[in-house]
Amino acid sequence: MKQALLVPVVASLGACATVPPPAPAASSCPLIGSSDWAAWINAMPGPDARPKLIVTGKATVPTGGYRFALSGPTVLRSEPVQVHLTLEQLPASGGPVTQAVVTHDIRGEWPMSPPVGSVTVRCGDRTLAIISPVVTAS
Repeated sequence: MKQALLVPVVASLGACATVPPPAPAASSCPLIGSSDWAAWINAMPGPDARPKLIVTGKATVPTGGYRFALSGPTVLRSEPVQVHLTLEQLPASGGPVTQAVVTHDIRGEWPMSPPVGSVTVRCGDRTLAIISPVVTAS
């Protein structure tokens, strides 16, 4: 009698184990990698000089034809401030593209006074970098 009760339970557990897990949500970020992110405030003196935040990095994509720009910044009013940037894919220029991995140099500049505590760079639903501390060059 115990055997008759165990067989249906084991069979139903085996059936549950064959259900594949849900697929992860696709990222809206086409990058296959990124590196070398840096951020600093350029507060060098000079005529008409204004402090500005400069952010640089590298973005690697699977083929040519991609173009990018950093958008933002979104500044969170904290002490010191936190800056959030988004790496956005720009429309392709059209025409044929290389079928090789390509790495793009990324750079953005915005007027901003020190101090800045951190800079977060995002692409789609991915965080590419959190840069902290952000130094001031003066």
